[in-house]
Amino acid sequence: MAKSTPIQTAFNGGELSPLMSGRVDVSKYAAGCKRLVNFLSSVEGPAFARAGTIYVGAVKTSANRTWLLRFEFSATDSYILEVGDQYIRFKYNRAEVVASGVVAYNGGTAYVPGDLASRLGVNYYCKAATTGNQPPNATYWHPLTGTTYEIPSPFAGADLTNADGTFALRAVQTGDVVYLVHPDYAPRKLSRYSGTRWTLDAVDFSPPPFKDENTTTTTIYASAKTGSGVTLTASAAVFTTAHVGQYIKLTEKDVRDVEQWEAGKAVIIGDIRRSDGKNYSALNAATTGSVKPTHSTGAAYDGDGAVQWQFDDPGYGWIKVTGYSSATVVTGTVISQLPAGAVGAGNPTTRWNFQAWNATDGYPTACTFFRERLVFARDETLWFSVSGDFENFATEIDGQITADAGFERTLSSDRNNSIQWLSPGDVLLVGTVGDEWAISKATTTEAFGPANCEAKRQSTYGSSSVNPQRVGSETLFMQSSGVKARAMKFQITEDGFESPDLCAYSRHILKPGVVDMAYQQEPWSVLWCVRSDGVLAGMTFSREQEVFCWHRHLFDGGVVECVECIPSPDGTRDDLWLIVRYTINGSTKRYIAYLADDADEDTAQEDWKYADMMLTYDGAPATTISGLGHLEGEEVWVLADGARHPNRTVASGAITLQLAASVVQVGLPCDGILETMDLEGGSATGSAQGKTRRANVVTLRLYNSLGGRAGPDDDNLTEIRYRTPAVPMGSAPEPFTGDAEIEWPGDYEKTMQVVVVKDRPMPMTLVAVMPQLVVQDGR
Repeated sequence: MAKSTPIQTAFNGGELSPLMSGRVDVSKYAAGCKRLVNFLSSVEGPAFARAGTIYVGAVKTSANRTWLLRFEFSATDSYILEVGDQYIRFKYNRAEVVASGVVAYNGGTAYVPGDLASRLGVNYYCKAATTGNQPPNATYWHPLTGTTYEIPSPFAGADLTNADGTFALRAVQTGDVVYLVHPDYAPRKLSRYSGTRWTLDAVDFSPPPFKDENTTTTTIYASAKTGSGVTLTASAAVFTTAHVGQYIKLTEKDVRDVEQWEAGKAVIIGDIRRSDGKNYSALNAATTGSVKPTHSTGAAYDGDGAVQWQFDDPGYGWIKVTGYSSATVVTGTVISQLPAGAVGAGNPTTRWNFQAWNATDGYPTACTFFRERLVFARDETLWFSVSGDFENFATEIDGQITADAGFERTLSSDRNNSIQWLSPGDVLLVGTVGDEWAISKATTTEAFGPANCEAKRQSTYGSSSVNPQRVGSETLFMQSSGVKARAMKFQITEDGFESPDLCAYSRHILKPGVVDMAYQQEPWSVLWCVRSDGVLAGMTFSREQEVFCWHRHLFDGGVVECVECIPSPDGTRDDLWLIVRYTINGSTKRYIAYLADDADEDTAQEDWKYADMMLTYDGAPATTISGLGHLEGEEVWVLADGARHPNRTVASGAITLQLAASVVQVGLPCDGILETMDLEGGSATGSAQGKTRRANVVTLRLYNSLGGRAGPDDDNLTEIRYRTPAVPMGSAPEPFTGDAEIEWPGDYEKTMQVVVVKDRPMPMTLVAVMPQLVVQDGR
């Protein structure tokens, strides 16, 4: 019989898979846990209880699945966007954005989208320019609920969630503008002008990407080169009502009637000549000079006292369809002047292109910025905007294919895999259903552009549709199965990217699959993953310290549906925002909340926040705490002036305290469980695994902690005692830092693990576990 005093000095191995129960030879085993629930592992090693969540409000319609998006202008100017059934609401400074002081509607005012007006006690948002059309009027006005500010959106609630449970919208931001894409909707642009002035419009690309040029014998001609109400006539049925609002590109016919510009030739006003691949009109009658026209805008002379030439077009132009007459006739407004070789019944051209993104072929499903270009993706194709001109996808600039021009690339693969996500860095990483790719310059000596772009496949793990998260120089993404997270990182030795499995030792942790992710950089560097069953999984991640440890987070009666992170109002940390679904008083409720700040040695005890969906009363001493309607009928934890108070059940939106208190924290229970692996302390004959052991005393090293119980299993727990005779009865003991000894219950067993339970609204940080064991070497 041997005595052993093993010590577990860290818990940053995270919650390990049951398959790891025999791997005492792996370093993670010594720092791992069988269970780590509502505890986080720190990079340094200690595990600490998760802080509570602060209730902000219910979503607009709790019956509907709702999502969150981030809007981050700067570290101290960020919003959370609540995206629901045909609306968007805004959270700022950890609170709902409200519209106050809205001016009464005036029939003589010319209202434009984004304006607010009040009538008959209801606030309205103007969604279409109008004068004299008073609200309510669904064509021009969107009603608000009370003072809560919101804007209308085209996205139906049923379309916001993909079949696999992931968010169907993708967003990318630049300054005060967010571009939004959805496979069934034309791209939108969300613009902020002030806290209560936002607009959401279809992006008016100039031009958009076009499909490949027509290869049939069908011709189209226009009735005029410029203007509105221009008619397009086709020789076969090619138009549908879906073309209204879309662009059509017309290129002059192959057999050209336009003469080439030559020096020393007499021309008259209105003559058209072709030069440098462009078409020009003569503005005066004269003899052409010796300077060949090459300009792409305005007018210029071709010599001293010679002909002044007006640039017309580069041989093509595009028109926006505004009306449908028949399958062969539509009308529209010319956006870029059409060439003469496509105008008039005598100039029908087979060289035409429809818009690439449309209701039939689909719209982009992913977007990002890369090398000063706005990038969209759908299926296997990526479209890159003109450099520095995000809404311009022209493939030629001034009639020439330049390094700055827009272009498209289709991934050439032996498998037909649609693009799931884009992640920009020094290269553009692309995740598809079956592969991961890197897009970069083919040569470093030239600018990235149409002639200098290459795509290389990096791996064949496949990606899910969950939006990836950028962590330092790595991209963390979900494998196509949704149950494995990988970190895509460049390896100089391989001259490419590798994507190691982050769940190798915790393969159970993400089952049954992840539907949403967010990365919280400060204070603990945690990747948060929402599982399809509503469990929230977190992974503390530090490549420098080789820490990637998993922990699970449960909400009492709640199902987590989505997460998002933005900087806190003071910019000192990142706020994790969540939508959690509950059944409250028999009804489905979806609540928005954010994770509270962790308590440290500088946090006043009465300000501890360790319950969920909690609210704080801070005022004159009171025994009745009201305003808790969102927790009606629920048993809640209560912290009164820094002391634990017996649980209460909310009735009529209120609870009653035993004694009056000035600062009261009230919320749903948030129990935490930490269970070590089977402790390995060794024995006289080798490992202690499989040998009979008994603990007499277990010492817990704690930091800034109060409350909790510990024992060998869930049914045999002993309260951790902190109170000393120096602490008066009826007052809260101060948080404890040091070693707490527990007389250990139980007898000789084949296993030795320590279960620590956090069971009250107080902080707990476990630094180390130190049992005193007696090991029988014989058996």
